[in-house]
Amino acid sequence: MCGPGVEEIVVACAADEDVWRRQACDGLAERLREMTGAGVRVSDQAAGAGGLRVAVEWVRSADTFVMARLSWRKDGEAVATTGPVIEFSVNDRQVRLSDAGPFGRVLADSFLKD
Repeated sequence: MCGPGVEEIVVACAADEDVWRRQACDGLAERLREMTGAGVRVSDQAAGAGGLRVAVEWVRSADTFVMARLSWRKDGEAVATTGPVIEFSVNDRQVRLSDAGPFGRVLADSFLKD
């Protein structure tokens, strides 16, 4: 997925003022850093030459679940690749802020396994 030569990954989060989404993106970035060894930052800016832009697409959410997927594109590519929709849900409580980081890490795992 990242391939040789990818030294920078930019995570585009679309979190605005949503703290839960921001923490999920931080968890995603942390996991990508661990797994790839690349420089990873959360930003809406494009990746540099030879970099990879990974965007979080928030599919749906409610009090008890969140659904999102990743799309990614290397610098210079016209079309992004889209990953599977990942859902985090709970049956006996609402989604908590403490669930955000782990959800972001699961998103990263789904991206890295392809």
